[in-house]
Amino acid sequence: MPGTNNGLILGIDPGLAGTGFALFAEPNLVLACSTVVTIPGRDGARLLTITNHLRALIAENPPAEASIEELFMGRNATSAVGVAQARGAILNVLEECGVPVFEYKPSQVKVILTGYGNADKSQIGRMLAAQVKMPEGKLDDHARDAIAIALCHARSRRFARAATTPAASRADFGPAPRGADLGPAARRADSE
Repeated sequence: MPGTNNGLILGIDPGLAGTGFALFAEPNLVLACSTVVTIPGRDGARLLTITNHLRALIAENPPAEASIEELFMGRNATSAVGVAQARGAILNVLEECGVPVFEYKPSQVKVILTGYGNADKSQIGRMLAAQVKMPEGKLDDHARDAIAIALCHARSRRFARAATTPAASRADFGPAPRGADLGPAARRADSE
C-alpha cells in the first residue's frame, strides 16, 4: 500500500548491472539513496536481486509515487535489453504494491533540472548539489540519476497542481498584474 499521506517520491534509474534508488521528500530533501549492483550471471537472479531490494525499500518507506526513467535506445542494444528487463521487473513490483508510476525521458529530466535537454552528467551533478540537500559521501551515477528523476517528478507534480487550480496558482505567485487577462475562469471568479 503506497504511503499517500507522506508525499514521498521513489526515484528509480533502472539497469540490469546497476539500479539506482532514491527516496525524496519535499521540499528538497533526499532521505535515502542506494545503488543495487548485480553480479554478472543469469538474468533471472540479477532481476531477483533488484526486485528484492525494491520490495524491502517499499516496505520500510512506502512512497506515495514512483518516478522512473523511460527506456532510451542508444547505440548499445545489449545494454538496452538489460535496462528493459530491469524496468519490467521494477514496474511489476510497483504495480503489485499499488504505487503509482510516472515515467520521464532522459531529456525531460535534463530540461527540468538544468534548463538544457543535452546536459551532461557533470552539469546535472552541479545542479543537483545546488538545488537539493544531498546525502553525505560519494554518489555513483545510478544513485545521482535516481535523485534527478525523483526531483524531476517533484517539480512536475508541483507544476501540475499549480496548473489545475487557478486560484491556488495565483496565490502562489501573488496577485495578477492589473489588467492582466487570466482567462474566462478567472474573470468569472473575479466578478462573483
